[in-house]
Amino acid sequence: MNRIGFLRKLEELLRDIPDNERRDAMEYYRNYFDDAGPENEEKIIEELGSPWKVAESIKKDLFGDAYRAEDFVKPEQSAGGGDKTARNVLIAVLLVVTFPFWIAIVAAAFGLLLGALGCLLGLAVCVVAFVGVFFLAGVILAGAGMIKVFTGFPAVGLVLIGIGLLLLAFGILGLIFTVWAIGRALPWMLRGIVSLCQKPFQRGGASI
Repeated sequence: MNRIGFLRKLEELLRDIPDNERRDAMEYYRNYFDDAGPENEEKIIEELGSPWKVAESIKKDLFGDAYRAEDFVKPEQSAGGGDKTARNVLIAVLLVVTFPFWIAIVAAAFGLLLGALGCLLGLAVCVVAFVGVFFLAGVILAGAGMIKVFTGFPAVGLVLIGIGLLLLAFGILGLIFTVWAIGRALPWMLRGIVSLCQKPFQRGGASI
């Protein structure tokens, strides 16, 4: 801050005192700077402190006990509060104006997750049906093979038993894979749905 900025801010801070007192104070500090000279400008500002400190000292001298320090508010503080209020109002207006847009995005994402969940469940049903078919076919072929072995057709029976056991193995592997896939994917999808449902009500999403 230089001399011009210091005196300008001081005059602004003294607007709430009588005009003659403000003129006298400003004349005093202008002469103070003039007497010190431009080369001592920084030293004088450092010696005086901030314009708020000088203004507070002048007001204390004028008003005495009637002046309360807690009534002394820097302009930056009140301006900051106004900026914050204006920013909050702007955020609220933007949220209201853009409500159809972001609620559509949330709804679309929610629908996609539900669709993915439905596809997963449908796939799981298909796999379970195939696994059941493999189990059933395996049991039937293995049983038929055992019958062939004991009825005089051992070669055919062994082939049928082998095919039946192979189908049973595929059925078991399919069942294990289905359980694993659902166990991994289903919790993730459910967490995604819950997160989407909670997002509009979270503090960050509703900071109006």
